[in-house]
Amino acid sequence: MKRLMGLPVILFLVLTLDHAAAAELFSVRCEGGVPVRPYFATFDIDAKAVVFETPPASVETDFGINAYSGEVVSTEDEKIEFILSVRPGRLDLTYDRNQRTMTWPGIGDATFRPTLIHRCTIIPPRSILSFRVRDPIQRPISVRCENAGYMYFTMDAASKQALFERGKEGRGYRGEVTDVGQDEITLSMNFDVPRQVVWSKSRQTITIEGIEGDADRPRTVMKCQEVSPRTMIEFHRGSQR
Repeated sequence: MKRLMGLPVILFLVLTLDHAAAAELFSVRCEGGVPVRPYFATFDIDAKAVVFETPPASVETDFGINAYSGEVVSTEDEKIEFILSVRPGRLDLTYDRNQRTMTWPGIGDATFRPTLIHRCTIIPPRSILSFRVRDPIQRPISVRCENAGYMYFTMDAASKQALFERGKEGRGYRGEVTDVGQDEITLSMNFDVPRQVVWSKSRQTITIEGIEGDADRPRTVMKCQEVSPRTMIEFHRGSQR
């Protein structure tokens, strides 16, 4: 009986620890510059990894946005200090969890540029579909095809965004969601040659339709499974391969 009485406490501790671990993967949206433009950072504290998305060149377009992977070097006093490898050297930034601010150090002892402090907002981990996309990614789905190694399809019906990754080779192809049914999602993927792709949830398969008259591109059916939605932190993992 005593063992059973302790069970709820153990379950509570396990769930609390799981929640804390999950919370260590998160993103922040910050704003700065003149005119004010947004930029993002996605952190995986346990892996000491960060992916930083630069602000666009102008408010009207997404031109000029780039992604840089970096390393978290300190998390003391609720301040996340991280380093980004950028040309011609490196960039040191600090995100303050308590103040919810991003600090850009001054250049040349603040002679060329003073220290900048930008306000930030904590948001859920940014979907890998979010890169250079203005439309919000609401309910992304990621699928991994086991028999194909590092192969993922990520899709979001609301924004109609889709992405194919062949992770080990570091290749990615954009596409769009063209149809959504109760059991299937149809994609049009911009491979070297455009192909129709169908994800079947009930059969747990990805079907890549063939191209008539092209023996090198036959109809292919792969056994796949739904996995946790892919986030921007994959840009960091990809850079480590």
